[in-house]
Amino acid sequence: MSRVKSAHLLLAACGAMALAACETVAEEANEAVGFEYTATLAPAAGGTGSGKAEISLNDATNMLCTDLELSGVTMTVGHIVGPGNSVVADIDVPDDNDSDDCDNITDAQLDAIKANPGDFKVHVGTTSGDLYGTLVKEG
Repeated sequence: MSRVKSAHLLLAACGAMALAACETVAEEANEAVGFEYTATLAPAAGGTGSGKAEISLNDATNMLCTDLELSGVTMTVGHIVGPGNSVVADIDVPDDNDSDDCDNITDAQLDAIKANPGDFKVHVGTTSGDLYGTLVKEG
């Protein structure tokens, strides 16, 4: 393999690693300057499994980050939903039942969560039913 080709492969690998770390950096920034909420996830009638979602908001960047941990289920879809079940943000489906995800939301959505976190829920669809949890401000 030529030196130039090796250098290109090395640069591509470094770039991929840097992008993978972006959500972690955004989450840490949100936790340092933002607002934090949790939702304990419980199954809907007839479902199984459990989980916890930690949500952080950054007012300066309008960023919502979710740290989701699930137990006993396989996730197929996930959302943060607001009044009228409107989707505020999607949650990435994890490979290992632990998802770290950040999304930009509108200023109005962020302000609504801060004002009335109990109006917002985490919904996780799984292969064995749905899990739901209401946002509660930490601290």
